[in-house]
Amino acid sequence: MPDLLTHGDRPISSLVSGETAARIERAATRMRYGDGRLIHSRGDDRPGFSLVVDGAVRFVKPLVNGDELTVSVLGVGHSFGEATIFAGMGRAYDAVAVGDTVIDQVSKPAFERLLDSEPMLARALLEATTTRLYSVLSLLDDMRSLPLDARTAKLIAGMASSAKNPDRIECRQSDLAFTLGVSRVSIGKALTALQAAGVIALGYGEIHIPDRKALAAWIAEREA
Repeated sequence: MPDLLTHGDRPISSLVSGETAARIERAATRMRYGDGRLIHSRGDDRPGFSLVVDGAVRFVKPLVNGDELTVSVLGVGHSFGEATIFAGMGRAYDAVAVGDTVIDQVSKPAFERLLDSEPMLARALLEATTTRLYSVLSLLDDMRSLPLDARTAKLIAGMASSAKNPDRIECRQSDLAFTLGVSRVSIGKALTALQAAGVIALGYGEIHIPDRKALAAWIAEREA
């Protein structure tokens, strides 16, 4: 499943040298999780930096009725846990392994030593965090200026850009609704409108994009 928010941002692993990557690996404890295994729970206040080595991590918000909402999915080379170190914040969501997943986990003291000795790592974190923040701010700006169908189309296009198969993305309507801050009924109407416009086709738990250029053109018309 592609990331709901961070589209096109470069993973940490691509922003550091091979030597810096090797030092991160040496400082880490390598952990392996089977599909669906819990990596950490919401509210966990143990600080630490984590790097996805294999598989993927899904971040979810548990609901009182037992359901859950997917907030984000991060793949190989992406990191998480920075807020626990820099801001002393607890984990905001449950983290669950998607498939067989390997994580390099670095304790706060070890990570701080890495930052002191590896300025490239600090720059990489700044770039990755800034790019992710830009994505969130763009989403907020769209909420003020675009109708829901256009915002939904932009979110789908962004998800496609980070998907293994950009012509078909796996996503539940409830996840889209949560990301855009609207009801499932509203997101259902927006998706129906996009399907009627011919820029997407709805499947069970997935969205097909028959022509990405046509989707991009449709979005550009609404943003003009």
